[in-house]
Amino acid sequence: MADLSQHTRGLRRGAVLGEAGVRDAIRTGLGVAVTGLVFLFVADMWNSTCTGSLAQALGCGAAAQATLALGAPAIMLAGALWSLVRGFRMRAERAWQAAALALLVLALVCTVLSLPSLPGR
Repeated sequence: MADLSQHTRGLRRGAVLGEAGVRDAIRTGLGVAVTGLVFLFVADMWNSTCTGSLAQALGCGAAAQATLALGAPAIMLAGALWSLVRGFRMRAERAWQAAALALLVLALVCTVLSLPSLPGR
């Protein structure tokens, strides 16, 4: 009878994740996604403290709220563009394209989530 545990170890060693470009694409995609989501969380907490008093006019003005609302999608979009450019340079092109597509979807989700906090709405 075959030893199945040895067989699966052999498959894991030869898996696609062993390529350096794939690991870099996953690491970069997750890093940019976490950075963008942390920015979205901090911006949401910042906007929730804006009550309309005159003392908070500088930190809660229209320009500051627009920057906070569009910062997370901008981070995700920059990461997606970086992943696309990097994918054209590396040989693990599909992994970088998958990271770019995931970041573009997250940028769209972050944009939809931050639309209510834009000034003038």
